[in-house]
Amino acid sequence: MAGRAAIAWDRLAPATFAPDAVNLLVDAARWLTLKVLGVALIVVVVGGLALVWDWEKERRGWERQAAVVRLEVETALRDWRELRSKLLHAERALQQLEASRPNPILNPSDYLAWRARFQAAEAAVEAARTARDRAKTVYDTGRVRLAGLEQQLATVATEWQASVFRHRGVILISVTAFLLAPFAWSAFWYFAVAPLASRARPLVLLPADPRALCRVGATGKVVTLDVVPERPLVARMDWVQQYAPGLEKRTRFLFTWHSPLISYASGLREMTEVRVRAGAEPGRVSLTSATDPNAYLLVLELNEHPGVVLRPGVVVALAGDIQMRSRWRLGSLHAWVSGRVRHVLFSGTGLVVVTGHGGVDWCAAEQAVVIEEALVLGADGRTAMETVRTETFWPYFRGRTSLFDLRFSQGQSFLRQTAAGSAETGRPRAFPRTLEGILNGVGKLLGF
Repeated sequence: MAGRAAIAWDRLAPATFAPDAVNLLVDAARWLTLKVLGVALIVVVVGGLALVWDWEKERRGWERQAAVVRLEVETALRDWRELRSKLLHAERALQQLEASRPNPILNPSDYLAWRARFQAAEAAVEAARTARDRAKTVYDTGRVRLAGLEQQLATVATEWQASVFRHRGVILISVTAFLLAPFAWSAFWYFAVAPLASRARPLVLLPADPRALCRVGATGKVVTLDVVPERPLVARMDWVQQYAPGLEKRTRFLFTWHSPLISYASGLREMTEVRVRAGAEPGRVSLTSATDPNAYLLVLELNEHPGVVLRPGVVVALAGDIQMRSRWRLGSLHAWVSGRVRHVLFSGTGLVVVTGHGGVDWCAAEQAVVIEEALVLGADGRTAMETVRTETFWPYFRGRTSLFDLRFSQGQSFLRQTAAGSAETGRPRAFPRTLEGILNGVGKLLGF
């Protein structure tokens, strides 16, 4: 019997605890845990803010009441001291009058006068005692009220529960927004924006110009370039690893002073200009990354080219008559969907050295092709670009993939890398990097 049970269990175990099922349970548990923690965080934050707000108002009221009570106590104490002094004088006067009491039979007129003075002294003594007792009563009442205020300060937990209950509507709305807002936002982009983008006209920055040429030069992890007197090389400082003795270096703070803002914002600043020393022979410069072993380089050779659209962050070095300019496309839905309404173009005649992960290729599409946006580093400015929705809803909603890819038509050229870094895949970032993600999004929108 035990053996048959063991055999039955062995048969059920693989089906019941298959890896896919375990992964599904783990993902569901992780998702549920994050939602529960998020709801708890919202309740704590909203309840805490409500508590602080209500507590601050009550605390100020208590402080005002305490200040009034302290003033009353101080006034009563001062009055009590003055009245006590008056009472002592009145009692001495009363004692003296009582000692000098005349004989009512022998001196009736003197007795009547004494009697009047004696009654006035007794009234003064009684008034002083009444005032002193009143001051003591005020003091005792103030102490009792202060004790009540201190007792109220000790009821933080009770006040917090009451505050949460009073603001339960705000908490309910916040929790609902936390649970449904991401889904609604993703659904809006998937079912509303994406269909509109699929019907929008392709994005084209430059008109067709068959005379312009763009060829691919050297490629690899290390690229060696010739530097001649008429064509110095401008490169990022940390990429110049080796150069000939006849060459000299100097710092160029901006790639071009004709476009200082673009040069600075795109990272083409504090660059190294390598030129031939006066009277020396031309030499060669080797460019490579000293920190990233997966960084590959590719040399684009432009000949009277109207413009190649590149991410400025991938540009490593430039040589020759290369100009940098920008083009805005605020009216293109593809530009807004891709998150880049400003495009930076490199035009002219010369060399542009770019870098990418895992390998870099300048591709000419033999037929229409759709490619992950994170892999695209640039394109010919005459290329028609479209954003297309290629993913199902669930992977996009879970943040596993981006919603849109880029589509290039047959015969059009674009620059791609083989692999994308973690910062380029579009996956959610951790909370401490939220601000960095916002700034990066703004920079991407502006073409940087």
